[in-house]
Amino acid sequence: MCSHYEMPSLKEIKTYLKTDLELPLVVSKNIEDKFESVTQIYPKSPSLVMLYSDDELKLVENKWGYPSPFKKNRVIYNARVERFYEEKPSMWDDSFARQRCIILANEFWESSKQTYLASNNKTYHEHSSFTAKDEPMALIAGIYKGDDFSMVTTASNDTVLPVHERMPLVLKPSELRRWLFQNFTSLLDRSEYNLDRHQLPHR
Repeated sequence: MCSHYEMPSLKEIKTYLKTDLELPLVVSKNIEDKFESVTQIYPKSPSLVMLYSDDELKLVENKWGYPSPFKKNRVIYNARVERFYEEKPSMWDDSFARQRCIILANEFWESSKQTYLASNNKTYHEHSSFTAKDEPMALIAGIYKGDDFSMVTTASNDTVLPVHERMPLVLKPSELRRWLFQNFTSLLDRSEYNLDRHQLPHR
């Protein structure tokens, strides 16, 4: 389950979305002087997401994680896309149906069940980072409610599976419209999405 990603700078995001992909993106005025450098994003951190609201495709600042209905001061920051298709209602249903967004990441990290013994005689989990192989940054499916957003996850493809059974639902630029506005069932299978894996060095 992804709990950490690196967000590009605002300038890099605007260049990719507005210049390279030629999207009619509107940037909220309150973020123009923020996020000038690459930022490490963790749950509860503010981050930039792209969403469609009031007839505009916008880049806005939201916080990562929905408030947990089970534990005070905790957030739920990953949403399994399969939950939308289950008969049992979930806290995500309205967001999946009407409030989808795009998260932008240079790379994201996953923790493995595999462990190693470090030089300090402590045991740690193996960690790997992942980057989009064919694009300058990863476009990750998200959902939002108010000023909060959650990352959407799906079953891992062959690149991520050795590390974790779940992965962010990464999108190709040609799939952005489908995720934001249309039926997204065809996007659940990410077996053809090309990622590079980088195993982090041991401590």
